[in-house]
Amino acid sequence: MCGQTVRVNDDGFVSLTDMWKASGGKSKNLAGKFVNNDSTKGFIKSLEVKTGYPVLKIVKGGKSAGTWAYKLLAYKYAGWIDPDFEVGAYTVLDKYFSGELKHKKGWQALHDYVIAERFSKKLGSFHGKGLSERRKEILELKERHKQLLQEFQMQLELEDLV
Repeated sequence: MCGQTVRVNDDGFVSLTDMWKASGGKSKNLAGKFVNNDSTKGFIKSLEVKTGYPVLKIVKGGKSAGTWAYKLLAYKYAGWIDPDFEVGAYTVLDKYFSGELKHKKGWQALHDYVIAERFSKKLGSFHGKGLSERRKEILELKERHKQLLQEFQMQLELEDLV
């Protein structure tokens, strides 16, 4: 569970696919099995009546592929997987939805990267940094840039907080 990421999209929907991976990725815990459970189907219907909008999205293909759920449905899924996982997921997701756990939007992270890259370039010129040091820094910045481009979805670290 430690070190795994769980994406939350711009609508606040949690990736059940990521939760499944973070829980150990056992086939018995697949999100599809949870969603097709009669008890879950009833919960989804009640939740949709209460919220007034769909609480489950299944995306096929692309960077956002997977099963996405409204936070209460994500909580229920965590409990369906395993009681220990449930406690850890509740802790992390509750911190996120209460505002205690912050994240940067993709554009903000890219902005920070650009500033860091420009600042590094200026310092390199101004202070006469060695060319080899600057090359090393450029490689690190390029790697960070690639990571940021792939991450354009918000991610939460699921840690064993219990």
